[in-house]
Amino acid sequence: MATEIIRHGIVAGIDGSDGAVEAAHWAASAARRFEEPLRLVHVLPKHPESRGRTSTDDSGHDLRSEAGALLEAAERVLREAQRDVEIERSLVEGPPARALIDLSRTARMIVLGPAATSEMKSVYAGSDVVRVSNRAECPVVVWRGIQGHDVIGNRPIVVGVDGSELSDMAVAHAFEFASFFGAPLVAVHTWAEHSTFGAWYSEARRFTDWTDLVQHEEAWLAESLAGWCERYPDVEVTRCLERGGPMKVLLEYSFGAQLIAVGSHGRSPFTASFIGSTSQSLIHHARCPVLVCRKG
Repeated sequence: MATEIIRHGIVAGIDGSDGAVEAAHWAASAARRFEEPLRLVHVLPKHPESRGRTSTDDSGHDLRSEAGALLEAAERVLREAQRDVEIERSLVEGPPARALIDLSRTARMIVLGPAATSEMKSVYAGSDVVRVSNRAECPVVVWRGIQGHDVIGNRPIVVGVDGSELSDMAVAHAFEFASFFGAPLVAVHTWAEHSTFGAWYSEARRFTDWTDLVQHEEAWLAESLAGWCERYPDVEVTRCLERGGPMKVLLEYSFGAQLIAVGSHGRSPFTASFIGSTSQSLIHHARCPVLVCRKG
């Protein structure tokens, strides 16, 4: 019988950028709500040119000193706003994405600053934020504070619902977050004409009565959420059925949300550029933080 992993702590990646500190502010607020410690982590990458050096080399000592100063500065700023949160600092070594993925095996959540690359550039050059979101074994929140949202306000949490296993996981975490944050939940399910008619097109489609299909989709959405509504009776839920593609619809909903939750198939940016990836599109374009769920 497999032993269930006990997940503990919220990990916030600190890389010296303003975005990472803003993300850590959100992580600190979440840690207070979840009554979890906040772990500020800086990753010291092992560059090829550093092979053969020892831990006593002056260059290695300088890197560790600079990293320690970054973490200390971040903690000092956070404590001014969140005095009642337990904060730990950690330096780890290795490729940044790999190190954070390793930490995801036991963390309750990982919080990262915004992707440093554009969506197109990440296809070719890669992005550590995308890599972690696609491979982490716990939920990952990618900070997107474009509108200057409060860390935790009264805006709703939005979750995309499509009936897949990964979507169900996003729904589970969205309800949990909404309950802890005291926020309303908006569950969004999208539909499009081609999902019913395939690639075939006819002028007749313009005059099709979609009433039966819409009623069917509404009933399905209500049924898929029923168990979670019973489990979290304190969460106010609004069900929304929208005509259109999930990427476009959820991006529009992100303008009024405090957090948007989606599942991720873990596709590489290159594959996603052909097939499409709602989570990766939101990571680069959403107007609020994005909660990406794969496991955990």
